[in-house]
Amino acid sequence: MISRPRIAWAAITVTLAILLATVAISADTGLWKLVLIALALGLPGALSATLHPRNAVGWLLLAVALAFASLGLASQWLDAGHESSWATLAVDRVGAIVVPLTVLALLLVPDGRLPSPRWRPVAVAVVCAQLAVIVAWTLVRGSPASPNPIGVLPADWAGAVDTIGSWVLQGPLLLAIAAVVFRLRRPADRTNLAALLWGVAGFALLAVGGHVFWPAAADALDTLGATLLGAGITVTLLRVPEPIGIDWSNVDTPELSPREREVLELVAEGLTNREIAERLFISPVTARNHVSRILTKLSLENRTQAATWLSQRGSRSPDSLAS
Repeated sequence: MISRPRIAWAAITVTLAILLATVAISADTGLWKLVLIALALGLPGALSATLHPRNAVGWLLLAVALAFASLGLASQWLDAGHESSWATLAVDRVGAIVVPLTVLALLLVPDGRLPSPRWRPVAVAVVCAQLAVIVAWTLVRGSPASPNPIGVLPADWAGAVDTIGSWVLQGPLLLAIAAVVFRLRRPADRTNLAALLWGVAGFALLAVGGHVFWPAAADALDTLGATLLGAGITVTLLRVPEPIGIDWSNVDTPELSPREREVLELVAEGLTNREIAERLFISPVTARNHVSRILTKLSLENRTQAATWLSQRGSRSPDSLAS
């Protein structure tokens, strides 16, 4: 079986190959900004997917970088005078897949978890709605001048799908940004997100400032901004410990409730009672009581033993657990 690190680096290699092909098609020097921005997302994603493969944010960033690069290649192919209904389809419709991937990444950054379990129904509904719009967009027939090779839905649906899609795709970006702001209420998340926020602020300041106040140096400032963004994303993802990711179906702990299992995973990650309370939106006293009950039920003496107990079962195969 191919290892996850190899998959991650294969993905970034394919992304880089697509970007180089895009630059080769067009003589536009501004395309190097496309290369740098895609790599600013893809390289941190590859590092995170290699070192923390259970953190979905790294894989999502890889997917965004790959989609972003593919969209750029299709766009430049058309700009170079080549006619391709598939390239047109990618640019006009399928390229929108970048939006739900970005929304998911923002909802899950930095540790691959939603801000709280209460966000799960909203996140699932939003992403499913966005994917439904993209599928509808992809299947609507094109015009005679720009036919859709896989179009099966009536062409007169295009206007309604465009109107709905504008709201469904763009609106949830505010929800994703709200999730990041929501995390900033927690001291631990505020510390973890500091590098990312500085990277985003540096990128925005340099990109906007360069184009508005110093156009002659805009390309250089865009390059520097993309570098800062990539560095901020990298530091943020690598400083967050990987989620334990226990498959509880293989662990014989019928005496623990679902909430206690969730608390036990956070104990194994090294969180204090206060941090557990912030993560689960419960009081520190409730978190302490959960930990006490867990230790009693498992006949353990302290949090270190609880973390060891869970890590041993998380690293064992289902066959060994059954024995």
